[in-house]
Amino acid sequence: MPRIDGQVDDWSTVPTSYTYGTDELNDTEDGMGTDINPNDLDVEVTLGWVKGLNRIYFKYKAFDDYWDFGRFNNKGYQNDIFEIVVDGDLSGGPFIFNPMYDKEEMKWASTTPSYLENHFSFSGVHAQNYHIYTPPVNNAWSLVWGCQHWIAEFPQANYAYNYNFSPGDSGTLILEGWITPYDYAPYEGPKRAIESTLEENKIIGFSWSILDFDGSKREGHVNLAHNVQMVKDATYLCAFKLMPPESRGQNELKANWTFEVIDMNRGTVAFKDQSEGVIDKWHWDFGNGDTSQEQNPIYTFPQKGVHKVVTLTVEGAKGVSKKTRYWQVMLK
Repeated sequence: MPRIDGQVDDWSTVPTSYTYGTDELNDTEDGMGTDINPNDLDVEVTLGWVKGLNRIYFKYKAFDDYWDFGRFNNKGYQNDIFEIVVDGDLSGGPFIFNPMYDKEEMKWASTTPSYLENHFSFSGVHAQNYHIYTPPVNNAWSLVWGCQHWIAEFPQANYAYNYNFSPGDSGTLILEGWITPYDYAPYEGPKRAIESTLEENKIIGFSWSILDFDGSKREGHVNLAHNVQMVKDATYLCAFKLMPPESRGQNELKANWTFEVIDMNRGTVAFKDQSEGVIDKWHWDFGNGDTSQEQNPIYTFPQKGVHKVVTLTVEGAKGVSKKTRYWQVMLK
C-alpha cells in the first residue's frame, strides 16, 4: 500500500505493466490525434488497488513544457487538469446529463428547473468525474463534475504532490493519491452513499484525460478512451480488471474472513473467506461445537447472543493459519 506523501519510491512494488504512457493517449477533440509531442506533454499513469479496501490508487507523473496553474478563471477548469472518471459497478451510460431531459434545457450553466433537478439527482451519482488541478493553488485539489463534492474530501479521497516549478515553467510533476468509487453517491453525503465493492477479478470502468492549457489557450485534450465522451458517459470508459495481489506483497498463507448477518430473526450468517495464499482446506469452528469444511459457509446459529467466538483455520502447502473473531458475530 503506497504512502500518500508525494514520495513515490514505494510504488516500485507495483508491476510496470500497470503503467500507461503518452503513447496510449489520443487527442480526439483538439486535433492532435495520437501524434502527441513528448517535448510538449509526456505522462505516465500507474494504477493499483489494495485487497480489502474500496480504493483506487493512482500515480500521475507528467512533464509539461508550460505548466498552467494558479490562474483564476470563472469557469474553474481552465488550468492544467488531470481528469479521472470511474464507474465502480460497470453500470455504464450517461452519468452527467440524464437523457430523459430535453437537451435544450441541459445547456451549460443553465438555471432551468430541469437542469437543477438533473444536477442534484443524477450528475455523478452512479459514476464519478474528478477534475484534478495540477497543481492546485488557492483552490481545492479537485473540481468534482457532479453534485457530490464530498467524494474529493478525506477520508473518501487522499492526495499529495511533488513539483518544483512556477507558473509558465516547464518541469515534471508527481501526483499520487486514491479515490473511493461509488455505486451511489448522492448530494446528501457519504452517510447515504454506497461504495463500490472492489474484489479480485472484478471489472470496473475507468479512464482519464489531460487538459493541457498554455496560458488561456488549451493546447490539447488527450484521453485514454480515445473518445472524449468518456468524461460524461461511462459507456466509453476502458475496462480495468482488478488483478490478484502480487505475490511479493502477499503473505504465503494467512487466514482472514468476514461475515454478514443475512437473517437476524433466524440467526443466519453468511461467512466469506478472505484468506491469502494457496489453500487446500478450510475449517470453520462456530464456537458451539458445530463446524464446516466449506470455503464460504452459510450457518444458522441455534441460539442468539453477542459473545460468539468464530474461528477459521486454513491449511495449505505453506502450513496452517487461523483467524478468530471475538464477540463480532452478534444476533438478537
